[in-house]
Amino acid sequence: MILVKSAITLTTLLLLIIVINYFSFEQCGRSHLINVDSDIKPGTYVLVPGAGRDYPNGRRPNYFFLGRMSKTAELHKAQPQLKIILSGIADGHHYNEAIDMRKDLLLRGVDSTAMILDNGSADTYETIRMYDEHYKHNPVIIISQKEHLFRALWLAEKSGLKAEGIIADGNPYGTPRWFIVREMLARMKARYDILMQ
Repeated sequence: MILVKSAITLTTLLLLIIVINYFSFEQCGRSHLINVDSDIKPGTYVLVPGAGRDYPNGRRPNYFFLGRMSKTAELHKAQPQLKIILSGIADGHHYNEAIDMRKDLLLRGVDSTAMILDNGSADTYETIRMYDEHYKHNPVIIISQKEHLFRALWLAEKSGLKAEGIIADGNPYGTPRWFIVREMLARMKARYDILMQ
């Protein structure tokens, strides 16, 4: 009985930590939001974290990919002077996120000379670290869906970057529950990554 109570207590405490951590990212994210028509400082780059164009089973489109591409093209149309870094993973099989984003943006009218490819970032932490290593003296605008964007902005702030964010559209049928659970765990990993760097 004591072991059961201890297990319940530890599980409850762990869940509480995860929830508190999740909402601690919200304030940071909300305080750094802009829109495509905002005044943007010279030398600012746009950073678009990768998302697979299609799911491996091919049964439905990835709305996260489509939303990021749509918002990036919208920003480029409003502010064509901005350089756009397309960051993602190339696994040699299903994913080549940066190339897929480039192809999509070309079809949407984005100038090829505006795009810079980063094929070496496997996750959001690596995307932010890549930017910090190569462009840390330049402000950055990150484009992604709200939940993911808030995590990226938190990582950027903790890395000492001057970052703002633009929210991209997500799933038109609403954010899936699995995505919220995944994001809760991803925010725990993000905090761990910053503590260990």
